[in-house]
Amino acid sequence: MTAGFFTFERGGGWFAVDAGAVAEIAEAGAVTRLPFAPPHVEGVAAVGGRLMPLVDPAGDPALGLDRGTVGTRFVVLRTPRGALALRAGRTGGTVTDPALRAPGPDATSLPIVARFPHDGADALVIDPARIAIGRGMPFADVPEDAVLVGGPPQEGPRRSAASVRLLVVECGGRRLALEMDGLLMVFAVTEVQPLPHAPRMVRGMTQVRRRPVLLIDPLFGEGRDDGYAVAFRTARGPVALRVGAVRGVMRVAPDRIVTEAGAPGATVDYDGTRIDVRNGARMVSEQLDRIAGLVPATGGPADGLEPPRRALRRFLTIAVGERTYALEFERVHRVVEYSGCRRLPGGAIRFDGITGVDGDILPVADLRRVLVHTAQDKGVAILVPVGGGTVAVIADAIQRIRKVPADEVDPMDDATTAAVVRIDGRLVPVLRPEGLMAPQRAGASA
Repeated sequence: MTAGFFTFERGGGWFAVDAGAVAEIAEAGAVTRLPFAPPHVEGVAAVGGRLMPLVDPAGDPALGLDRGTVGTRFVVLRTPRGALALRAGRTGGTVTDPALRAPGPDATSLPIVARFPHDGADALVIDPARIAIGRGMPFADVPEDAVLVGGPPQEGPRRSAASVRLLVVECGGRRLALEMDGLLMVFAVTEVQPLPHAPRMVRGMTQVRRRPVLLIDPLFGEGRDDGYAVAFRTARGPVALRVGAVRGVMRVAPDRIVTEAGAPGATVDYDGTRIDVRNGARMVSEQLDRIAGLVPATGGPADGLEPPRRALRRFLTIAVGERTYALEFERVHRVVEYSGCRRLPGGAIRFDGITGVDGDILPVADLRRVLVHTAQDKGVAILVPVGGGTVAVIADAIQRIRKVPADEVDPMDDATTAAVVRIDGRLVPVLRPEGLMAPQRAGASA
């Protein structure tokens, strides 16, 4: 930390970070809040067209600061995982060679690594690389020469043109990132028909959409026939790679995929660990000469598995207080008027109560109590399937059914947020209903 410490004030307290990690000071734009994030994580925001997490140092309840005061700036930081932004009220400049002391015994959710006297108080030194954000939170790289401005993203090429989408899978007990060029679909393997006299890497024939698909395992995983199939386009027809598990999709800048000297291939950072990057389509093509005779004769490289050129996904947007959220439209059974529920004796840790809909008794999950800590008797009930039954998810109002290009839906590995989508220039969280019914929700909303 030879560059000194950059200081800023937030909520009546002073903070400091390594000045060498500061990329820019930007004006604060619109912030999309995420339910059940750690207390210091305010949400996600677009800064200079890049989506990044926003951390509010005053959000740590152990510090006893005033989070209600307005902080109008972002301090954008570079970290090993990408860029993140800290909300700041006013900046205090750079301090060189301060008298550093131990951080103190206070238990905080922020990684406070030291403190030093500043402006009549103590400035708390935050280590950005150790800030707990939560898995699935999007990060964006900030180039060394970047000039960032706050507010909505600037007009320009789509994000997909400047990023690479990787499918993170598990195979043979290790994680891999598969490039998604040529990927047709991912489906669960339910039954495999062995093929006699086939090469060892051929698992057999499986089916999807009533079509036979050859299943291979060039990585020689666990030797099991369950798991998932990742189907790729080939000149002979679809061929699927067998993987043990699918962990999600990550979108990264091309320069985050690196090949180190002497390394056999490229790697990328995933949740703090470097994992190998493989081109799935190339893995299949390299084996095509050996397996060409086993690929079912079909009408083309995709044989009907190819998704539409510009696939669209539908979302139902809903109002919860002054905020907008979304649900996957395909999961919505129906919407009915809501006029209150009956609470169960002793309270319920998994839902708010029960209500009657056309003679059926349904559990109720009131988003207003969970997300904005208010409750009303009036509203709308969105009936969605959860755990083999139906749950009435309560909101203030229904807005619209929106169509969003599938490649602009950013999945998230979060208990309650399935994805984040951009609608009318705003980032809207897509809720995961089953996460809203988790037992720990009672503690979050108490």
